[in-house]
Amino acid sequence: MTGSIGTSTIYTTILPNSARLGRINPKDLSNEAKFRLRVIDFYYGKSGKNGSLTCRHFAVSRSFLYKWLGRYNPRDLSTLESHSKRPHRVRQATYDTSLVSLIRKLRTDFPTYSSKRLHVILKRDWHILISAATIGRIIKRFSLYFARKVVSRARFQAARRARRLAITRKPSYLKATSPHQLIEFDMKHIRVGNAKQYAFCAIDPYTKQSLIHVASTPSSQNAKVAIEKILTVFGRHITILNDNGSENFGKVYSYLQDQNITQYFARPHTPKDKPYIENLIGKLQQECLDEDDRTTKTIAERQAQINRWLNDYHFFRPHQSLNYQTPQEFCDTLGLTIPRLEVCAMW
Repeated sequence: MTGSIGTSTIYTTILPNSARLGRINPKDLSNEAKFRLRVIDFYYGKSGKNGSLTCRHFAVSRSFLYKWLGRYNPRDLSTLESHSKRPHRVRQATYDTSLVSLIRKLRTDFPTYSSKRLHVILKRDWHILISAATIGRIIKRFSLYFARKVVSRARFQAARRARRLAITRKPSYLKATSPHQLIEFDMKHIRVGNAKQYAFCAIDPYTKQSLIHVASTPSSQNAKVAIEKILTVFGRHITILNDNGSENFGKVYSYLQDQNITQYFARPHTPKDKPYIENLIGKLQQECLDEDDRTTKTIAERQAQINRWLNDYHFFRPHQSLNYQTPQEFCDTLGLTIPRLEVCAMW
């Protein structure tokens, strides 16, 4: 303004071709395209079109430089973006909606079963020949994920006193080479709300035949009852392998000595000494307890629920370690029979 001191003057100018300039430098250029632009700018500017110098400066190959020089359009920087890598010709689906519905039903009933396990079940029970990879694609395409998302809790193990019993550690050579020879034994804590129950689990590593006894307390007396069931099912010519939990001492320790049955103890804090029972407990949690409605159950109801899962585990679920046979199919080759467990009507 004329005659005023200290007053700023603002000039505004509309640049020519501003719309075209805006298209030349888009704001949504990716980081990869920006890097390619810097390479090309260096090539035409500081290097004086020296390809060797440009490649050494940015540590890129000559093929990279000349590829993007060929694509580069100074009026359209989007030419520096990567092209789609989708193939021009893609395979068409060879399955129909009925197969998708069947897989959906199996994944709903057994949400933790993998595509390989479903491949064996479809071939065995429905005579459907479809690869495990195709089943995996169907699961992914139609989002057939129904397993409960359970937030794992931090496990705190209380320190125990050193026991003075003359226990025998598991020898390094110990391995099941025949059925009903070695039995791995452990206890699983079941927590639903404020209620606590305990599952005493046993498995034959050779045949994968398993037994689970549910009790209300983790006492050695209840563990002894589970051991008695184990001897009834697997016979008395067995070896028991367990960890150092208090339930494996006391009455269990005395009972096994009276029965002249060898009892080995795993090394402290070494679950890999008894991997089969740890795997069984993990599957029990994942495939049975996590898929439960998380309501409080009595001991009889919990036992019936687990018995139903064990029947599926023995007679329906293919096991990878058994070459995708069920334990009963494997036992048939040995002339053995796994008895079906009783389940009440509500389960």
